[in-house]
Amino acid sequence: MSKRLLFFVDEGGFDDFTPLFQQLGFTVDFEDSQRRAVKSAKKNQYDAVVLEFSHNPEFRDRVSNIESLLATLEGNSPEAKIIILYDEINQPQLDQLKARYKMDNTLTFPIQEVQLQTFLS
Repeated sequence: MSKRLLFFVDEGGFDDFTPLFQQLGFTVDFEDSQRRAVKSAKKNQYDAVVLEFSHNPEFRDRVSNIESLLATLEGNSPEAKIIILYDEINQPQLDQLKARYKMDNTLTFPIQEVQLQTFLS
């Protein structure tokens, strides 16, 4: 049975790491819609999750784009290794989120593939 990984990309602008994930033995679910990512997280159990974090000051009741997804993962894939990709300008907002949700590792842009591979191995 292969391991499952959810790869959520919101804004992008970085490499597609799907080939790396597959090389590491993961079956990859790629989502570029937060709603579809939450739907996938509700119906699948994941061994690892790689999420792109973004913050928009216009969010009234949320800190980021991934709060609903992290909450869903807590219930459906509590053992999943969670890796967050983010722009260091959003560090204060990410710190707020870290206080409420499990995150195993964080990587700032530009993402070093070697670091990502190390975190998933």
